[in-house]
Amino acid sequence: MNVIYGTLIFFFYFVKYPIAIFLPVAYNWLDYPDNIIMDILWVISIILILKDWFFPHKKPDNCQGIKRR
Repeated sequence: MNVIYGTLIFFFYFVKYPIAIFLPVAYNWLDYPDNIIMDILWVISIILILKDWFFPHKKPDNCQGIKRR
């Protein structure tokens, strides 16, 4: 189960923007046929993009980072 979860995180980390941008282009200008699986992936990608915009990842308070000289 952890492998599937990690694969989905990795997949949507790299693929959410191309899906969100290309699918409307493919349907409207390239005349691709409707596909319910791609529609579901598009909705999930849009939700993840909105989540990233409205709830950005914050660095923990106890994180000091690397100190350079």
